[in-house]
Amino acid sequence: MKQLSLLLLAFILSYSSFAQRTIQMRNIWTRPQVHVLFQGYIISFTIKDINRAMELLQETGDTTYGKSCGLDTAGNFVLEFFPGFHQEYHSKLQWLMQTGVGAFLLSAGLAFIETERHKKVPAIVADMVPLMDGVEFTAFKFYDPKTKTMLFDGLMAAGMYNKDMGIDY
Repeated sequence: MKQLSLLLLAFILSYSSFAQRTIQMRNIWTRPQVHVLFQGYIISFTIKDINRAMELLQETGDTTYGKSCGLDTAGNFVLEFFPGFHQEYHSKLQWLMQTGVGAFLLSAGLAFIETERHKKVPAIVADMVPLMDGVEFTAFKFYDPKTKTMLFDGLMAAGMYNKDMGIDY
């Protein structure tokens, strides 16, 4: 019995360690227009990347958000998130970023991340709840590897997990 419980404990600990991975942030060659503020971090995305992620999301059968975010590429959009999933959303864009495409774009390395002192974060650690059969979403938490501070908390559709943005989208 004791050996079985030790084996079970080892399995649980090893299983959770495989859920984490380090992601290198890619260079974003166009000016990011959507800026998410989360616990002192500024996470910036381009509207082009958001729209492409929404197209991929529609390919999975999820038509909740539509094909495009409909944002003007000449504007700047600032959103503030709080840890967890709260009801403080003031716009559909907040809901889209936290539960639609934000976690996907971060897991693909398609964001520019700064600390509150405007220092670039070149890599992040993704902590994912393992995918389970019959569950449509999986939760992601992203951390700054230097400070171990959470910088984004979001959901990703299970069908998006293996999607690729492509080279020349």
